[in-house]
Amino acid sequence: MSERIPTGCEAIDDLLGGGFERGAVTQVYGPPAAGKTNIVLSAATELAAAGDSALVVDTEGLSVDRMEQLAGAGDRDADDVASRLIVTEAYTFEEQEEAVRDTEEFSDIVDFIAVDSATGFYRLQRTEQDEGEALRAVGRQLAHLLSLARKHDIAVAFTNQVYTDIDSEQARALGGHTLNHWSATILRVDRFRGGNRRATLEKHRAKAAGETAQFKITDEGLVSGESR
Repeated sequence: MSERIPTGCEAIDDLLGGGFERGAVTQVYGPPAAGKTNIVLSAATELAAAGDSALVVDTEGLSVDRMEQLAGAGDRDADDVASRLIVTEAYTFEEQEEAVRDTEEFSDIVDFIAVDSATGFYRLQRTEQDEGEALRAVGRQLAHLLSLARKHDIAVAFTNQVYTDIDSEQARALGGHTLNHWSATILRVDRFRGGNRRATLEKHRAKAAGETAQFKITDEGLVSGESR
């Protein structure tokens, strides 16, 4: 079995069974400012710091300052790390579809692909056209990424947003069963007391659901907290 892609946070890596799984798609979802983007960016920069390459499809506008912080963490050469990070930007739903299709061009040179986020434009798109078709389009994107992951032994992760279920009044991941179907692993991230974040494993092929890990977001990345 190929080595997983570590996130740079021991608690999260332990929760995931070593990091993001190759040959599979991992969904990271949660409310705004919970730490979703930090998790996938940390994995991308850790991989680049180790000498390999990562690709990030950005649909929400990544913070350049945050990227520089992560790339230069621990006295690393930020320019050297950044040279192995490929970032493609999408400003519309159509551009996102094109960017995801184009990931195939990099599938021989990268070990990790992240889409941040996969559902930001879908949330807008579903108010403008048939919601079902918009969701099917996102599903096709994930199917394409899964195909690349399996063929090239790449780890794929995407961040997802939440909505409030009217019946249960609970926050649930956008896309429901459709997006969950393509996700071998599902990680929920929430803000927690004392400035901590809590990651909860909701789906995993080799571990029981319900395990949690706590972490904090710092200038240099992610720091483990208590786990259970």
